[in-house]
Amino acid sequence: MEIIEILARERRVETLVVNISHSELTADLKDLCQMVYLILLEYDDNKILDLWNNNQINFFLARIALNQYRSSNSPFHMIFRRQQERSISMGVGGDISDETIERIVKKLNAKPQ
Repeated sequence: MEIIEILARERRVETLVVNISHSELTADLKDLCQMVYLILLEYDDNKILDLWNNNQINFFLARIALNQYRSSNSPFHMIFRRQQERSISMGVGGDISDETIERIVKKLNAKPQ
């Protein structure tokens, strides 16, 4: 749909996501943007056109992005955030302290070869 192309060209979703998250556009936030565009594409064209004509499209985009970003039941949370939380809880990714790295290296070096 042409309206969604305009929104993508103007990077409106990306701007909203940066404002919502108060951070730069990380890989996860880029995924969130793509998810918002996908949701838009799944809506009825007449609904999108009506929102556009009534200058309500920005509010609609913000609502979709906020719901995806904040809800623990959203597809974004289920696919991306939950996986990230599991990885961090298992010690993969996230900030790892120097002490943790040293402990891991010592364990690896202590194993018989």
